Formats: sequence, C-alpha cells, structure tokens
Amino acid sequence: MKKEIIMLATVSFLLHLVWENLQAPLYGSDYISFAQHFPTCLIATFGDVFIALIVYYFIMVVKKDTHWIAKQDVSDYIAITFLGLLIAIGIEQNALLLEKWGYGATMPLIPYLRVGLLPILQMTILLPISFYLTKKLIRSA
Repeated sequence: MKKEIIMLATVSFLLHLVWENLQAPLYGSDYISFAQHFPTCLIATFGDVFIALIVYYFIMVVKKDTHWIAKQDVSDYIAITFLGLLIAIGIEQNALLLEKWGYGATMPLIPYLRVGLLPILQMTILLPISFYLTKKLIRSA
C-alpha cells in the first residue's frame, strides 16, 4: 500500500504541477510570469495531490481492499472521474464565494455553475489519468 501511495502522489504531483502552471494566466488579470506564479501553483499542486489521496482512501474503504489500485476496472475510473468532478465544482464554488481567487476574462466558464472550465477538467481528466498511470507503474514494477 505504501508503494501505491507514493506512486500515486508522484504521478499526480507531476501532472497537476504542469496543468496548474499552464492555466495560471487564466486566473485573474495579475498574472505576470511563470516564475512569479510558480510558488502559488506549487501550493495548489499539493492540494491536488491531497485530493487524489483522499479519493484513493475513499475507494479503498468502499472496496475494502488496500491494493485496489492495481486491480482498477472501468467502474473505478467512472467513480474517480465523478468524484473529481464533484470535488472540483465544490472547491471552485467555495473559493469564488470566499473570494480566494477569481478568473480572468479568458477563463472559459461553465454556464449556470459559473465556475472555470479548466479547473473542472483538471480534476475530471487528471485524476483518473493519475490512477491509470499508477496502476501501470505498479504492474510494471
């Protein structure tokens, strides 16, 4: 289980760090440079990894299997994607409500929800990819 957690955290960290930095210019109009915003993106990435680990433990408890990640199937990816979607919407709505961040004019918004499309896609795409790549790494080790 420890190896699985380390692999998931590492894969998730790398994927989310790239995504966070690529989408940083879409958050507000005060974006100046990669170097200026990297620390903020790094902190956000640790939050993304924490979310991946929460999802890992949640599914582990539901499945009652500490090594479920090596045996993932389509239903697991559906659950991971759905959880990622719900978590992302909740985080974005909460952050906007509490004015923790805002979006620049170039951030595409999801109608009705009025949250940024890219952070929602981030969790619904990168979360299942992180789990899939971790499964592949575990099987090849």
